[in-house]
Amino acid sequence: MVRPPGLIADEGVRVPIMNDFKNILIAYFSTAPSLFAAIETRTLITVISAIVLPILFFTVGKTIDVVLQIYLDKHRDARK
Repeated sequence: MVRPPGLIADEGVRVPIMNDFKNILIAYFSTAPSLFAAIETRTLITVISAIVLPILFFTVGKTIDVVLQIYLDKHRDARK
């Protein structure tokens, strides 16, 4: 099966990959000022937190999103 670029198939449902990429870019662009401030202060903990926290927040948010989608799909299937 050949998949169109930027799309993945999941049980007949087409899910755009670009949405995740867009969310990652938004997360990093929004933290750019804090990253620049961390580099300017030149303390290791501020640089690490400016890099690690966006990754952590994105991961937690994406996990919540996936768990909610799984729950809603199971709930929808149970109603049928």
